Amino acid sequence: MAITIDWPTGVISVPKADLTLIQASPEVRQIDLNWFRMQLKDLEDSEEGMIFPYTHNHNTEVSLSGLTYARIVEITNGYTVEFEDGQYTINCVGANHNLADVKVANQVSLIVNNAAGLISNAQIEYSSFNGGVTVDTGTQYNGTLFPVGTPQQPVNNMADALLIAQVRGFTAFFILGDITLNDSADYTQFSFIGESMNKTTITVDSDANVDECEFYECSLTGTLDGDSKVKDCRIYNLNYVSGYVELCVLAGDISLGGGAEAYFLDCWAGSHLGSPPTIDLGGSGQTLVMQNFNGYVKWVNKHGANDQANASLNAGWVVLDSTVDAGYITIIGTGLVEDYSTGGTVNVENVNNPGHIADHIWNESLADHQTAGSVGAELNLLTNQTARMLGMSQENMYQDQCTYQVYQNQNFLTAARIRTYTDEASVGSTTNVLATYAVEVSWNNDQMLTYKVTKQ
Repeated sequence: MAITIDWPTGVISVPKADLTLIQASPEVRQIDLNWFRMQLKDLEDSEEGMIFPYTHNHNTEVSLSGLTYARIVEITNGYTVEFEDGQYTINCVGANHNLADVKVANQVSLIVNNAAGLISNAQIEYSSFNGGVTVDTGTQYNGTLFPVGTPQQPVNNMADALLIAQVRGFTAFFILGDITLNDSADYTQFSFIGESMNKTTITVDSDANVDECEFYECSLTGTLDGDSKVKDCRIYNLNYVSGYVELCVLAGDISLGGGAEAYFLDCWAGSHLGSPPTIDLGGSGQTLVMQNFNGYVKWVNKHGANDQANASLNAGWVVLDSTVDAGYITIIGTGLVEDYSTGGTVNVENVNNPGHIADHIWNESLADHQTAGSVGAELNLLTNQTARMLGMSQENMYQDQCTYQVYQNQNFLTAARIRTYTDEASVGSTTNVLATYAVEVSWNNDQMLTYKVTKQ
């Protein structure tokens, strides 16, 4: 449909479909007066319209002292304007005008917006949004008429927020407080920016369309649609993760998905005092890369023979669950790996921790290190160093000859002997002993005063 003019009667007909929908309920549409006058000029230039009087007068925008004053559009020569009938409102923008004076009466109402000295304010309005639509479900503001959706009047629902963003050309939502995203709209390629991971929780329903979305400064939970970016967030109980997760705190259960790569960059997780958060590798088809990881995490559910899961640890602790039974796993850096995997190729040779250091140093039997001369002396020194490391890391260590003092029906250790061994099979025996230590402990009631360990 298009605007038409009944030239003999002078009625200008405007179909509803030609007006921009800016609010669904109650229905509000928008007419740009400059666009409207250009449609009239095209009709005036037609073969039929050339013989009739002009439909309107037009005074263009005028710039004065840094301000641009609005144009004027005046319907003249007896023409009237009839908007397609219906229960909706039309918001008039872009010019001062006289539509209210020449409108054919029906159910349609107008928001005129005329003002003496009206400034052409499209750019001013745009800048007042600060680059996106502000949303707070706890406010009283709905609809899409300016200034709703600005920090001054945050809109209270995502349907109106999306419409404001589409009309204004924004791709970001600033979320105040908590919000749930559902299937009421398509949020593809939009960004959601919270106040902080403590102040804003964004819950994503499984049926929400959030493909290629970005999330910042919030706690994020629910189900994504893949190829996402999450930064400076706390993520917990989050499904279908692929894309990039940067500078985030990991908690709960996190599941990979989409048959794509998931990159966790400079993230933190868990506590050694409780159960670690888990990363579910999604069975097969997904690739995990964790760079510069800190904290405690468990990897589960890996079955793809050709899939990879790699990590570099800054100060990390990774547990490989027994449900990891295929694929290629490489972990490097400083930390600890507990490997309960039941298949696949696991490479942790370049993980630095006390156990691995001892293994690399003590790589032969005791007899093989007892050589003559200065080399033998150096190896004996190395043996003593190894014993200290083994004792400190509590590997191949046996403690006995314990004595105690009793305080309030509890036993408190006062002395013991510790022996370290070259191999697990010898622990507790008198053979292959690396070193023997004496332990002395002093107490004041139940408060430890001193703890002394000396090599015998």
